[in-house]
Amino acid sequence: MRTNWMNIYAIVRREFLERVRKKSFLVSTLITPLIFGALMFLPAFLQIVQTGKPVDLLIIDRTGWAGKNVIAADARAKGQPSTLEGQAARGSKNAATLKMAPQDSDLEKIKMEIGDGKVDGLLLLENDPAKELKATYYGQNVSNPQLFQMLDDRLNAALMEHRIESLGLDKNLAEKLKGSAAFETVKVEKGGKTRKGSIMDFVLPIMLALVIYMMIIMYGVAIMNGVLEEKNNKVVEVILSAARPFELMMGKIAGIAAVGLLQYGIWFALGAGLYLSNPMNFQSYLEGPIVKPLQLVLLVLYFLLGFIFYSSLYAAVGATCTTQQETQQWQMPITFGLVIPFVLMMPTLQTPNAPWVVFLSLFPVSSPITMLLRTGAVEVPYWQLAASLALLALGTIVVAWAAAKIYRVGILMTGKRPSIPEVLRWIRQA
Repeated sequence: MRTNWMNIYAIVRREFLERVRKKSFLVSTLITPLIFGALMFLPAFLQIVQTGKPVDLLIIDRTGWAGKNVIAADARAKGQPSTLEGQAARGSKNAATLKMAPQDSDLEKIKMEIGDGKVDGLLLLENDPAKELKATYYGQNVSNPQLFQMLDDRLNAALMEHRIESLGLDKNLAEKLKGSAAFETVKVEKGGKTRKGSIMDFVLPIMLALVIYMMIIMYGVAIMNGVLEEKNNKVVEVILSAARPFELMMGKIAGIAAVGLLQYGIWFALGAGLYLSNPMNFQSYLEGPIVKPLQLVLLVLYFLLGFIFYSSLYAAVGATCTTQQETQQWQMPITFGLVIPFVLMMPTLQTPNAPWVVFLSLFPVSSPITMLLRTGAVEVPYWQLAASLALLALGTIVVAWAAAKIYRVGILMTGKRPSIPEVLRWIRQA
């Protein structure tokens, strides 16, 4: 029997309009980029405008020299210039105020006061035979990395000052010796073209992969639940009187994919507008766009093919199950195909041309996420891009074909959930 494309179009139109007309679509489309923007910039903003009460730390010095050096290093560090970077650094450096405890202070008594909340923390400084200085922090809260980084900087500066004094070196000469090298990254692209590296070279591939992951999971599960709901409500029996099971399945997938592409477009427009609204970002964009046209094309292609690949599996799961609990059990193995590339995200970005990474970027189950990570990190050879897309397209056709056979039988079945051998028999016989 020939496929009726008008039936598929009608189902695509129904699925598309049913979702974009919901208030939840509008809310999620507009709120999601705001949430991601807040997650990206809120920590830095809070660090700059930090208004929380600094931690008051007491210092017990049993070395005779370390305490005064730490206090002096703290005073020097807080004199940062009034720049954006200086404000952020000053917010970190002002995380604590340091003051010397009286010489006759009782350590055990102060620890009891810390436990009762009367004292924020204590820094005990002692001589160490191996490293000259041993520092021990006592406090109720030992999960503040910003505070410990600040203390580490002060202690290293104090130890350096002590060594300079012990060796009798000229302090002005020693300050020059302590200077750090200027370091910057330059990204080299094809043809020898270069541009200054930035944090976006790290963030961008993660963002692209995250968008793919979110959209496939979110809308794939929506398809699975929609199929299950129509099956249990007997609505599917009415629809199948006018359309074939394959037409219904592909219509649902294509319609929801169109909704996803619409959200892509809105999110990209909002993100580009917010980014270019900053004059500094606009100047950097003139030097070269952050997202290249090829990356946008690949994003759309991998989303469409990956979405059809996974949504076909989700639709098949929805057709074979009768309850939400059953779908959750069958859903986990499918989700692993998306989760594993995400778990391996950092090794992928660190070694994007490693053989195992190249394999994952060609393997259809993991290629939508892994290849986007690779293209954001390095220049991927065109033959690998073509091979990856070709294999993903072939895998999508095979999976959609098998899912359609499962869908055709399972969508009208009720009662117990079929076993895996039964499902395989459906694929062979249907």
